[in-house]
Amino acid sequence: MKKYSSYAGAFGLLLVAAGLLSYLVRTVWQWQEIVSLSVGGALLLFYLVFNAKELIGFVSSRGALQTANAVVMSILVIGLLALANYLASKHAWRKDTTASGQFSLSDQTKKVLTALKTDLSVTAFYRVDEKAKLADLLNEYASVTPKFKYEFVDPDKKPELARTKGVTAYNTTVVAYGVQSEKITTATEEDLTNAIIKVTRDKKKKIYFTTNHGEKAVDSEERLGLSAAQKAITAKNYDVGSVSLIDTAGVPADCSVLVIAGAQTDFLPPELQKVKKYLDNGGAAMFLLDAGLMTSTPVPTFSELLKDYGIQPDNDMVLDFSGIGQLFGAGPDMPVVASYSKHAITEKFGSFMTAYPSARSLTVMSEKPAGVTVEAFASSSGNSWGESNPEELRSGRVQPNVPPDHQGPLPLGVAATKSAAADGANGAKNSRVVVFGDSDFAANYLFGFQKNGDLFMNAVSWLAEEEDLIAIPAKNPEDRRLNMNASSTKVVMLVSLFLLPLAAFGTAIAVYVKRK
Repeated sequence: MKKYSSYAGAFGLLLVAAGLLSYLVRTVWQWQEIVSLSVGGALLLFYLVFNAKELIGFVSSRGALQTANAVVMSILVIGLLALANYLASKHAWRKDTTASGQFSLSDQTKKVLTALKTDLSVTAFYRVDEKAKLADLLNEYASVTPKFKYEFVDPDKKPELARTKGVTAYNTTVVAYGVQSEKITTATEEDLTNAIIKVTRDKKKKIYFTTNHGEKAVDSEERLGLSAAQKAITAKNYDVGSVSLIDTAGVPADCSVLVIAGAQTDFLPPELQKVKKYLDNGGAAMFLLDAGLMTSTPVPTFSELLKDYGIQPDNDMVLDFSGIGQLFGAGPDMPVVASYSKHAITEKFGSFMTAYPSARSLTVMSEKPAGVTVEAFASSSGNSWGESNPEELRSGRVQPNVPPDHQGPLPLGVAATKSAAADGANGAKNSRVVVFGDSDFAANYLFGFQKNGDLFMNAVSWLAEEEDLIAIPAKNPEDRRLNMNASSTKVVMLVSLFLLPLAAFGTAIAVYVKRK
């Protein structure tokens, strides 16, 4: 019987190892693991019963004591490493060494996280094999503040919790703060941060669009409608409404931003007075203008209102002969902007493009009213000018005549802030305006072009004084390849294939000779 005990012990050890390995892989106890461990344990016990004397002799031998000493030292080293790992997990230090900061959170996100007053919980309903990317992102968030709590839930294993949270699809993340909650289905920093802003916001702000003057309709899905902009606004957790200033006593009290999108007829004096009063009391407005050179009647420019903010709309149409627009099948009457100022609206745009068909230029007045700061954040290229002769536009034979034409680069988007302490400003806070020389850039057919949609939404967020909701661009890894010529390639080959192996061989020989 003793003869077979050795075989039983070896087989029992294999069964125990297989049972433990199966559990580590499947993370659940099933009959296969239980049977393997039970049979393996019985076989090991059988081996111990018939080999007890030999085992006692081995344990008391000198070799066993040396082996035990080595095992104890190994356990101590492993224990020290485990302690170091534990301390590192409690006091983490991270360093992003990529040139583009690919693995770092944006300043906007850090600002939002550090402003949390109580715990914010994030529940990610992901299957185990799909959570890796989001886990890295959530870990970055949690490293900023201990108030950010997150957990992963497999909806297949906990369907009741998924139903309770209103989750109906895989890869859904629920962000909860107090009684507020928001669901997102993408694993991007921009969407997660904006979801946090939505649930931590005290109340929804409302964006009003004016009507009755030929403005672009905010709910229209036509080519020149603004339904795409409306969807983007509501996605940021704003409310959207329309207002006719003829029919109301003034701009609604709950208006956070007033948008005048491509008005084709002049506002009546009482309407203009209502807009002025709203701004003087700390309001915010966006003016989307159009070039009126080719229209039968002039289109509104709101110059009397805008001069109080140091902005003068020009009576021209911007033509851009840089050739950038031709890449998209556009002509010179659709200037494309590819460089921006460091204003909060555009500071993260990089070299992304925005397009403005049939736009008029804007002038930042050299002598601005007291308490006003104004900045052009988007301008046409140096190969553009503001054509002021409608006859040349109709004939198609255009050329810059400076003056009266203005030579580029020309402002197409301007932002201004007026201090509450300035003359005529009776409100308790500063007023803000954003003026674009074009309204079509925000229309449905161009809203998805490059950064047009982001530009519109960033302007809305800046006017609503919620710069945190400004778009966070994706951080793509830089292409930093090493270009080598023929001689450099030969040097690398010689060093790696010959010099390094020879150096290692020579070192080995030197050590051998020294020991001899």
